Amino acid sequence: MSIPPRSLWLHLVPLLAAPLLHAQSSPEDGPPWKILFDGKSVTGLKGVQKSDFLRSGWKIADGALNLTKTIKETGRVTGGDLATADSFTDFEFAFEWKNSVSGNSGVLYFNRSGLGQKPAGNEFQIIDDVRNPDGLKGGPIRRTGSLYGVLPPAEAPRLNDGDWNEGRIVVRANQVQHWINGTKVLEYTLGPELAKTAAASGIKPPFGFGTKNKSPVFLLDQGDEVSFRNLKIRPLVP
Repeated sequence: MSIPPRSLWLHLVPLLAAPLLHAQSSPEDGPPWKILFDGKSVTGLKGVQKSDFLRSGWKIADGALNLTKTIKETGRVTGGDLATADSFTDFEFAFEWKNSVSGNSGVLYFNRSGLGQKPAGNEFQIIDDVRNPDGLKGGPIRRTGSLYGVLPPAEAPRLNDGDWNEGRIVVRANQVQHWINGTKVLEYTLGPELAKTAAASGIKPPFGFGTKNKSPVFLLDQGDEVSFRNLKIRPLVP
């Protein structure tokens, strides 16, 4: 896919992204959390391509849910994507991730694909920005914390390279926030302008992109090793 020039996304981002609050954590008060993975057992996730995902590539070790790959498996979907058992429209999803060297993964929400198809929707990008060609050459709209292929993080996230990082996705009414390590790095508004921005970026967004729909939240198997832990989600009042 072609990447829009820097001048284009710099023009578009102010139209969609709200002002950021620097170095401020997402509030912990509100509805109770549902624990999806507590470090020992998976209680709220299911496999998308592989029903028995813990025997297909995902492993529980050292308090984490790890997608492992052999050299021959790199670049291929093995364990498959994971999805929350419940679906959400307004929600807060908290997670920690550790990427592999040159790794690529992501958290997808507002899925628009049909049964049996690869999930497609809004993606919180997780990638090795320094070593993976997609993040290195693709520009800010393909780097960690971006709305993949559409909006870059308005504030460059401070990442722990090769170690654990904390992410959050908050959706309330028509506002969506991406958080990394306690800092809000992106906030955008759902609506027709978001769909126009996606189309202008050179990607082919799925039908209905830019609006909310009730959907599971997905952890993506993009062909690289990745680890997750401390997975929890809660519905929010719009």
